[in-house]
Amino acid sequence: MSAVAKLRPAKVRSALKRRWFERRLPTLALTPMPGLEDVGTPYGGWTIPFGLVTPDWTCWTVGAGGDISFDLALLDRGATVRSFEPAPVYVEHAREQAAGRDRFSAHQVAIAPTDGPIRLQVTHHEGSNSVSSAHLYDTEGDHIEVPGRTLASLQAEFGDARVDLLKLDIEGAEYDVMPTVDLRALGVSVFSTQLHHTGSVADARALIAAVEAQGYAAVACRPVVKLTFVRNDLLPAGL
Repeated sequence: MSAVAKLRPAKVRSALKRRWFERRLPTLALTPMPGLEDVGTPYGGWTIPFGLVTPDWTCWTVGAGGDISFDLALLDRGATVRSFEPAPVYVEHAREQAAGRDRFSAHQVAIAPTDGPIRLQVTHHEGSNSVSSAHLYDTEGDHIEVPGRTLASLQAEFGDARVDLLKLDIEGAEYDVMPTVDLRALGVSVFSTQLHHTGSVADARALIAAVEAQGYAAVACRPVVKLTFVRNDLLPAGL
């Protein structure tokens, strides 16, 4: 059987939707901001105003995956880093990679609109352990159940006065979660998130508009639609 014949229609449709989505979103207008740096590896990194990060910052990195180079760079700046990840393999990997760093902790939890158990689809991609509550993957595959928590309830549990930097990469669930998130109440200065093709281009633009309405400006967009926003009062005067 040829390779083309083996392709499932659903998989082809998903791939085409992803490519269209990733091609359209980077055309959004960005606010110019000096001092942006690519932090971490090309795969696991994010573009942020790295100079803003100081030792008194508390950074939450939601969705550690298999690459915590971004987290390690924040630790090198002296910041406190809390990593949240539903896949147990990735939680253990993060703890191993950051072993001995007393400002780092990793927690197995899925960020959700409400507190309570959440069922997550395990990816079909070989070599990956990613999970999604938003049917991101092409096959149903296996599932795991983990605690689901809101950002607000986690902040209350940990007692962090501010979440100065929030990175949110939750495999397509951002369209359900973000309408429930008050970035100002969390104390967020820098917000980074990856947008996935589980939503339409219109859904993604609506999410971006909602973040901007909270008082944040989009300043960077990396490939695969990894966006960074900065609170408006931290932008250089005149922008």
